[in-house]
Amino acid sequence: MLLLFRCLLGLGLGLVGGVSSLEATEMRRILFVAGPPSHGPGLHEFPRACDLLADALNRSGLPVRAEVSRGWPADAAVVRGADTLVIYSDGLQDHVARGHAGALAERIASGRGLVVLHFALEPPQDDAGLRAALMNGMGGVFEVDWSVNPTWRLVNQQWPVHPVASGLRSWDIEDEWYFHLRFAAGIEPVLAVAPPTKTVEADGPRTGNPTVRAAVAAGVPQVVAWTHRASSGARGFGFTGGHFLRNWYDDGFRTLVLNGIIWTAGVPVPPKGVPIVQPTAPLHATIDEAIARGDVDDARRHLDRDAALVHGSERARMRPLHQAILRRRPEIVQLLLERGADPRMPDGSLRSPLQMAVERGDIIVVEALLRAGAEVNGRDKAGWTPLHHAGAKNQLEIARRLIAGGADAKILSQLGGTALHEAAVGGGPDLLRLLIESGADPAIVSQTGVTALDLARQYGNAPGAAFLESVTPRR
Repeated sequence: MLLLFRCLLGLGLGLVGGVSSLEATEMRRILFVAGPPSHGPGLHEFPRACDLLADALNRSGLPVRAEVSRGWPADAAVVRGADTLVIYSDGLQDHVARGHAGALAERIASGRGLVVLHFALEPPQDDAGLRAALMNGMGGVFEVDWSVNPTWRLVNQQWPVHPVASGLRSWDIEDEWYFHLRFAAGIEPVLAVAPPTKTVEADGPRTGNPTVRAAVAAGVPQVVAWTHRASSGARGFGFTGGHFLRNWYDDGFRTLVLNGIIWTAGVPVPPKGVPIVQPTAPLHATIDEAIARGDVDDARRHLDRDAALVHGSERARMRPLHQAILRRRPEIVQLLLERGADPRMPDGSLRSPLQMAVERGDIIVVEALLRAGAEVNGRDKAGWTPLHHAGAKNQLEIARRLIAGGADAKILSQLGGTALHEAAVGGGPDLLRLLIESGADPAIVSQTGVTALDLARQYGNAPGAAFLESVTPRR
C-alpha cells in the first residue's frame, strides 16, 4: 500500500525536468558570483545585473533563496552549500572562477547546478582545469579562432519544448551574442538561430574564420542558450548574451535566464516561466538620463526609490519636469505631475513649464499642465504669456486650449505687445480672429510704435495682413 501511495503521489504531482514537485518544495539556494564591472557604464555591469536577477528570484514566490557574492567567496562552505552557482564575469585572466577549478569540479561531482553567462564562458587559455570544469558542468565554452562574439540583433526565436523555454515568446534584442562555441556531446539547445552573414565577415581571433563563415552561409542555427546534464546528474545552463545591462530589464530576456537558473537548481519551471516581477533598481544612473532616453519605466523606478527627485535640485536650471517637456516626453511629464511636480515652477530663464510646452507645440503636455494647475497667464523675462508664445508659433489649437483655460488675450508684454502682435508676424487669419474675439485689440500700438497690422506687412504675412486690414481702425 505504501508503494502504491508513493506511485500515485508521483503521478499526481508530476515530473518537470526530472525533478518531482514534492522535491521542489524544498528551498533551493542560488549563489551568484559576480566579477567586477568593466567596459564602462551599462556594459558588463555584473554586480548590478546579478543583484537584479537575485531580487527577481527572491520576489518570484518560488522556493528559492538567491544571494550575490562580489568576487569568489572566501568561505568555501558558501560555494559548496549552493544548489546552483551562477557565474557572471569577464573571462580569460579576469575570470572570477580562475584558480577555483577544483571547487567547481567538486560541486559538479556532487550533482549541483552551474550557470555561466556571457564572457565567463571564455576561461583563461592557460587554465585547462577550469575549461574542463565548465565543459563538464554546463557543456560549452568560447574558444578563440573558432567562436565569435559579434554584436547583432536576434529576432524571431523558435522555442523548443523544454522547461527552460516555458512561457517565452519571440523578442527582438541586440546584444553581443557569442556563437559557434565548443560544445560537449548531449547539450540541449534552448535558443538557436541563424545569424546574419555580416556577423562573421572579418577574420580574427573572435570575429570570424572560414569554418564559422561556412556554417553561417549555410544557415546552420547557432546555439546561444542551452542546457546540459553532467554524468553526475548535475544540471548546467549556458547563455551567451548579457553584454548590455539594459537587456536584463526586458521581461523575456530576463525570464529565459531565470528559467535556466531554477531548472539547474531542481525547481520545476512554472508553465508560464518564472513569474515576472519588475526590477526595482533603476537602469540609468540618474533620473535625468532616464528622461533623456525617454525611459518612463526607469523614471518611475527612480521616483519609487527617492520621491524627492520629482522636484529636482534647487541649484539646477531645469528640473525634471522642464527636461521632460523640452525633450518631448509626454508620458514622463504625466508621471512627474502625478508624483507632485510643480506645474508652475519656472526654469532658470523664468520660463514656466506651460510656456515650454507651448514653444514645443506639444498640445498633449499643454493640456496635462492645465489640468495640473499651471499658471496660464504667467510671464517670462520678456513679459510674454503662454498665449504670446502660441501666437508667435502660429499654434491655433494650443491657443484655443489656453483661452479655454483662462488665458487673457489683452495682456501686454514688456514692449507693450499683445499675443496678436506676435501672431501677426506669421499667423493665419483663424488664429488672428480667435485672439481678437478673445479680447486682443488690433488698434493697440506697442512701445516700438507698431500695430499688429504693421508687423504683418513688415514680415510679408499677406493673408494675415489682409485680415487685419479689415478689422484695424485707420490711424
